Amino acid sequence: MIYYKLYHSPIGDLVIKSDGKFLGGLDFKKDGEIVEETGDVSVFEGVCEWLDAYFEGTTPKFTPKIRIEGVSAFTRLVIEELEKIPYGKLTTYKEIARRVAKKMGKEKMSSQAIGGAVGRNPIAIIIPCHRVIGSNLSLVGYAGGLDKKVDLLKIEGHDFAVPKEIIDDASVNKKKRCKWCNLRNPLYVEYHDSEWGVLNLDSKYLFEMLILEAFQAGLSWECVLNKRAAFKEAYDDFDVDKVSQYGQDEIERLASDVNIIRNKRKIIASIENAKIFKKIEEEFGSFKDYLYHFTKGNVIYENDRVTSELSDKISKDLQKRGMKFVGSTIIYSFLQAVGLIVSHDDECFLHQTKRT
Repeated sequence: MIYYKLYHSPIGDLVIKSDGKFLGGLDFKKDGEIVEETGDVSVFEGVCEWLDAYFEGTTPKFTPKIRIEGVSAFTRLVIEELEKIPYGKLTTYKEIARRVAKKMGKEKMSSQAIGGAVGRNPIAIIIPCHRVIGSNLSLVGYAGGLDKKVDLLKIEGHDFAVPKEIIDDASVNKKKRCKWCNLRNPLYVEYHDSEWGVLNLDSKYLFEMLILEAFQAGLSWECVLNKRAAFKEAYDDFDVDKVSQYGQDEIERLASDVNIIRNKRKIIASIENAKIFKKIEEEFGSFKDYLYHFTKGNVIYENDRVTSELSDKISKDLQKRGMKFVGSTIIYSFLQAVGLIVSHDDECFLHQTKRT
């Protein structure tokens, strides 16, 4: 049985969830949400005592017993890093990415993946995801709402106009970037600065981008990017062999996953597209060679376009082969993403007219 209790904090009601022995959830009550309290259990007393101390502006001397269920091993690694952030201190998604990458024996880790995992933290405040901000000093986001994040940071001594103990990356705002890049979203800034338009024709990356671009249809790329980590987890790290074998159970699983875009037509199309992707690789040796068949091995430098003769041709061929959600605009965006078309604005610090 799951037990619920409301805690009336100075900045809004909190919903506490427990299995009777451990704290399993803590979050701000949403507008219109109806919470039926199910009686006190021993863990509630400890959680309320911790929250009382916190909202009085003191550092709690203990941590309630916590049990987190239903998250991936990767998310657990990120939560472990969140738990290490001291009261009154701040860190960034970028810094957590560096630490998690080191733990996993990788050279680097994307802030997008970290952002997705931070967003799945089920226990607010006690596991202090509110202490994570963007490298450009932006608040970025918070499940309870940015106003709550500001309030929590103020309790810990931060007037967020000038945060304390911050990393030294204020230079972000000094560089001119493409007009579409939202400087208040560090995931977007990192993607723009380090990934978009950088030639990457690795087969797995091409499949990932093709799937994500298809989900973008009718939406913004920022929306997809914010959910990218969740997509990677839901789609078996974009393993084309696994995705191509998905059946009805996986379709229903994906369609009920609140962390991704739950468009059933796009989900079904992604599985069929995976099968066709594999057939193309069998025919051409690799998807890279398939693309080079159209580009003649060239990288194109142009901006202020959303389609081209090249994207028209590739789109038409993919649709002929049976792929869905691969119109010319989507394919043009895909080619930009993987670096076959380099399209940084003329004023952008990454603008190129030829390979450098």
